[in-house]
Amino acid sequence: MKNPVIAADVTLQPSGNSRVLWISSLAFALGFAVWGMFAALAPFLIKWYDFSATQVLVLTAMEPFFAAAVSIPLGILSDKFGGRSVFTLLLLTLTLPLLFGYFAQGYYTFLIVGTLLGLGGASFVVGNAHVSSWYPKSKQGTALGLFGMGNVGITVGMVTVTFLITRVLTGPDGWRLIFPIFASATFLMALVYWFFTSDPPNRKLKKTSLRDIFAVYRSGAVVWLVTYLYWVSFGTLTFFASAMSVYLLDQWHVDAIRASMVYTPPLVVCVAATRPLGGWLADRSDPFRILSWLFGIMVVLAVLMALQISLPIQLFAMYGLALLSGAAAAAVIKLIPMYFVHVGAVSGLAKAAGAACGFAMTMMLATSKQLLGEYTLGFAIWAFMNVAAFYIVFSRVGFRDTKPSLEQPSAAQKIQTASGA
Repeated sequence: MKNPVIAADVTLQPSGNSRVLWISSLAFALGFAVWGMFAALAPFLIKWYDFSATQVLVLTAMEPFFAAAVSIPLGILSDKFGGRSVFTLLLLTLTLPLLFGYFAQGYYTFLIVGTLLGLGGASFVVGNAHVSSWYPKSKQGTALGLFGMGNVGITVGMVTVTFLITRVLTGPDGWRLIFPIFASATFLMALVYWFFTSDPPNRKLKKTSLRDIFAVYRSGAVVWLVTYLYWVSFGTLTFFASAMSVYLLDQWHVDAIRASMVYTPPLVVCVAATRPLGGWLADRSDPFRILSWLFGIMVVLAVLMALQISLPIQLFAMYGLALLSGAAAAAVIKLIPMYFVHVGAVSGLAKAAGAACGFAMTMMLATSKQLLGEYTLGFAIWAFMNVAAFYIVFSRVGFRDTKPSLEQPSAAQKIQTASGA
């Protein structure tokens, strides 16, 4: 059976496609804007419907949960059928829960809508596979770092929703119009993606079976170590985006508008701003050395955050973690095409982990608050996860015995790759 870690024939790889890169980034940003809607709505739902902080934390946690659930199959489908078709279908499907959201009433209806909107968070997997298929390994870190700036879509979604609710859609139930507004934008983006992007020509030469794609999950420890590193790095974004507005409102008594428009959105901007830098550094230096520095500092800030000394110190730790995690996520993503051919399958698993982290840590905060009356335990567990990530990249445990697939393949491998054997 073909080794799933053998690199594809680099002679067949195109040198890049700026149109695909920027349209994919915009579509990814829109998907994340949809994903960020309920994080912005959460503080207002507490006020309008008298939901508890724990109820709303569970509500916001369901989006990353669903994103995690669909990321792996979407990554596999992207490898099998190409990013253009899968991303277009994802955007069209996303319009359905957006339209249904206009009619939502009651906690469980909001729970269903919020869960299904997690599909927007899975847009990263499809776009990541599509962009990486157009770029050689030497440029993938930079290209995927630029693509990763689409994370800022969460901020756009949160600020847009809060602005529309407080300044434009102020009548009774006027806020519900945010759902058809976002549905229209998503439908238009689906049309743009289908008519103005394409799959690389070498994709047609890969007759890859689903068995070959699934084999990557049995290829060794590296796939799971990369997944854990992305759990921590990208998980910082999903965790903060899902939980911080409610946490700031409940723990530090920040009002709903400031929590949704002032304090939480910059967290996402910080993550998006440093992703290109992380990808650029990973292209030009040893990714493990870069990640050791990043995770090392993140450990210190995570411990500081767990102490919850004061609001200014908490914000300092949060924004610092956001800046570092953006660069770390891009450097981790660089590892995927270094070690694997089926980028969609592995990035789908990694993205599922990152999204699941947002769900798990938000639920952990909710449980800590419910059982202990405070959030300290949840943040302490988060600090421990950062320690584990630092140990992995600093010691290179599991990676030392696995050779990156960066070298030129042999003639036999070229023939095998082109024939899909």
